[in-house]
Amino acid sequence: MAQPDRVRIVLAHHFSRDGEQLLPGDEIEVPHHEAQQLIGAGYVADVDPTDSAAVAKALAPVESKPALAKPTSNKAAGQASG
Repeated sequence: MAQPDRVRIVLAHHFSRDGEQLLPGDEIEVPHHEAQQLIGAGYVADVDPTDSAAVAKALAPVESKPALAKPTSNKAAGQASG
């Protein structure tokens, strides 16, 4: 599970990280402070470093996605009675 102080970004340029060569369009998960540096340097796709709203959106923490959708209470009640 991702930590709340990490964000996902999409690279706009080639980038070398931890010995790995990353390509434009690659999505990576990085610590918040590293994301700020990459945004400021122009390495994040579709984020203008001078647009504070775009930067704030790009720095939103990674959220966990549930593996399966939970049934609604109506469906669960229907299955229990039938």
